[in-house]
Amino acid sequence: MVELETAERRFIESMGQYFERRGGTRISGRIYALLMIAGKPLSNKRIATLLNVSAASVSTNLRECADMGLVEPTSVPGDRQHYYVIHSEGWEGSLRAAEDGLKSFARILGAALEVPHLSGNQNLRDASDFCAFYLTELAGIAQRWRTAQAPRAPRPAKTSKTPKGRTA
Repeated sequence: MVELETAERRFIESMGQYFERRGGTRISGRIYALLMIAGKPLSNKRIATLLNVSAASVSTNLRECADMGLVEPTSVPGDRQHYYVIHSEGWEGSLRAAEDGLKSFARILGAALEVPHLSGNQNLRDASDFCAFYLTELAGIAQRWRTAQAPRAPRPAKTSKTPKGRTA
């Protein structure tokens, strides 16, 4: 990937705006889009060059994308730079990150509902009930996705690093 074509830039910018509208950062969306279309691992430096942003911004936003389960670190034999690719678990990794966030939210609601004077609060109860329902539905979605993807060839293994960059 020497230079980005107009259509690629348009896609990258659209994804950046999408992430921003959803409460994320524009640069995270742009990084994610770039890695989606790159077809190969990209270094922090290469990402910064292609997107015309600072290396520090790329580093910060790559961590955010990794925490969301969107990207993961990888290595290129003989090269000591840090490289990133779309997470090997694909959309299921993103779904798992969303599920973890919802579980945390549900725990907070549950703790609030244990407080005697809050236990009858209908807003808290509705939110808690919705979380329970949604988590049940998410479990079904993940299983249906795995079943639908079974005929596809498995993706090649990347590295043995966790999303936070620690060796497993």
